[in-house]
Amino acid sequence: MKQTIITILLALVAVAGQGQSINWKLEGTVKNAAPTDTLSVIDMEKQRSVATLLVRDGKIVPTSGTLDEPAVCGIAKEGRRGWIIAFVIEEGTVNISIDLEKGYVQQIGGTPVNNELAELFREQNSNNSDQTSYNQNMFKIVSGIVEKHPGHIVSPFLISLCKSIYTPSESLDLIAKLSPELQASLEMERLKESLTLVQETEEGKMFKELAGETPDGKPTALSDFVGRGNYVLTDFWASWCGPCKEEIPYVIKLYEKYKDKGLKVIGITVSDTPEKSDSIVKQMGITFPQIYKSTPMSIYGVTAIPHTILFAPDGKILKRGLRGENIEKELEKIFGE
Repeated sequence: MKQTIITILLALVAVAGQGQSINWKLEGTVKNAAPTDTLSVIDMEKQRSVATLLVRDGKIVPTSGTLDEPAVCGIAKEGRRGWIIAFVIEEGTVNISIDLEKGYVQQIGGTPVNNELAELFREQNSNNSDQTSYNQNMFKIVSGIVEKHPGHIVSPFLISLCKSIYTPSESLDLIAKLSPELQASLEMERLKESLTLVQETEEGKMFKELAGETPDGKPTALSDFVGRGNYVLTDFWASWCGPCKEEIPYVIKLYEKYKDKGLKVIGITVSDTPEKSDSIVKQMGITFPQIYKSTPMSIYGVTAIPHTILFAPDGKILKRGLRGENIEKELEKIFGE
């Protein structure tokens, strides 16, 4: 879950320039690399190549350069597949240790901000199975960095990166600690708008209407299913979303397990075409109803998928954002095993 969160949510990184020229150097080690592997360092916000890294027998050949501003970067394998994130290219020497097989940064440091990010990565890579404790630790670390660096590019990056494990109020409080310039950035304005929508549809709130079409083109809406005396699990997905397609078989299994006990499941597609959605529905054997051509982003603040919302029989929102086994645990509380 932690890595999924990091993989799906990096596309939303918000950065802002510092208006200064920096001299940087990058060195470190790479596990599970070919003896003469080549990697790319990419500025994630501007999608520009920063450097090409040569790996020789598990070590990065020290590489240096100049940038007009600090950058939050990721390392990509050949073909820009298998992103490994994230570190900050800033003044000084950055030292990283990565594992190509596991796909994440193991150690990071060398410059002031990267030294602080090291604590975050230690928590992320920990064996802390208590999600509540993990979330609290992550919030404490991120909050400390944002308070210390309100005008640094790393702060909005961390807020965007971790927003799905914080409450909307916590994320909005962090945004309020940013410098006025970063708060006014387009990325943060969009994030504030999304978080406000999530606040309006958080757990305990009554559902908001969401209109769309059935697969055969007829008008339909969330109110056709929600608030009608049944527990309803909505699964937000898309044909282009790999993690969504990985989770759909599990959702189907839960539907088959609990449908006779009163569970309704509704699929809601996100930014997809009916033709592509139909193809996946048929391919995966989905039998529960679907809502196409809806706008969950502007109603429920959905910015990352897969995303689920569980509604109570009266239409109130019970849970948001459950994944995998956590969905089944919640359903077991309601229906029993």
